[in-house]
Amino acid sequence: MVRIFVEGEDDKKFIIKLFLFLKKNNLIIFESNANFDDFITVMGNKSKLLNVESYVDKSPIIKKKVRKVLFIFDCDLETDDKKCGGITKSEECFITLKSELNWNIPMDHYIFNKNLDYFITETIEKEHCLLKIEECLELNSLKPNRKPLAALYGIMYPKAPYNLEHTNFDTLKQKLIKLFKEEE
Repeated sequence: MVRIFVEGEDDKKFIIKLFLFLKKNNLIIFESNANFDDFITVMGNKSKLLNVESYVDKSPIIKKKVRKVLFIFDCDLETDDKKCGGITKSEECFITLKSELNWNIPMDHYIFNKNLDYFITETIEKEHCLLKIEECLELNSLKPNRKPLAALYGIMYPKAPYNLEHTNFDTLKQKLIKLFKEEE
């Protein structure tokens, strides 16, 4: 069994979309009755995800049943979280967490550039009208994390909101494939 720890519900929904994409393309094989929720634990926020105390009740189960873990979180906008903000400090905080958890299983991580919404909106083609709307409405000044743009994108393209074949997704897809391949 594997476990993926994420910050919030949006992250979980996104990972499930990736699972469906990988399954459809035969890159990950799931049992027909597999419940994707069983693989993902939502921690609530980055502070909880990177705090060893948040795992006190989870550690016994992890040590008994889980053979591999992947942590997925944002590096945030630098000013959002000075302690573990930015890519370098986020990496350092993960290394500390990994050491403090002391789980004798493989643990890997993936850090989104800034946040999930930035990560997704960076896959929008440069000439797409949404980018002009973002500029016209000054969405970046309203909410610098690009959540409004990502929400608009999802509303406009509900059936296939993300180009999951975009190279931005490659590293994360490879980590998920590796996580489940080694499980077989």
